[in-house]
Amino acid sequence: MNLSNFKIQIRKVTDFSEDECNQFIPHLNRRTIAKNSYFLEPGQLVSEIGFVQTGVLRLFYLQDGKEINNHFFLENDYAVSYLDFLKQRASRYYIQALEDCELLTFSARALQHAYDQSKNWERFGRLISESVYATATNRFESFLFLSAKERYLQMLDDYPRFIQRIPLYHLASYLGIERESLSRIRKELAR
Repeated sequence: MNLSNFKIQIRKVTDFSEDECNQFIPHLNRRTIAKNSYFLEPGQLVSEIGFVQTGVLRLFYLQDGKEINNHFFLENDYAVSYLDFLKQRASRYYIQALEDCELLTFSARALQHAYDQSKNWERFGRLISESVYATATNRFESFLFLSAKERYLQMLDDYPRFIQRIPLYHLASYLGIERESLSRIRKELAR
């Protein structure tokens, strides 16, 4: 299991010692998910987080039989339905692999144990929570205050990798527009 990138990424969040990193290593599990398979499905208890080593996943829900994309997870992201994880409850969301994926997973119990052992792990948890909150609030407010074109431009600014890795029909759903509208916006901006 290649852990060097995981260590690099968690050290970007807070100043972990090698010992603090190594204490968490036994709690990590390697998991592969084939393209179109699920990491999470509705009704499943959300008890683990997946750190994306390779691949792309999407978080979505069904509304009147239509798939609505809520977020995407690429390399170095944490794939989870976070509120369900915090409340240790069953998910209402799907997390599906858009490409073959390799994840490092860890449980809520392992994370709580790490919090109990180290102030740096507690700080890590707080900073990740703040980041998830900011992302969710930013997305919610984009639907309140921005036009479809402005949401697209914000997505390009906040998540430039999305446009390179995620099919346009999934991005259109994420932006709350039809694919034709997204194509029109892209053509307009290309001129």
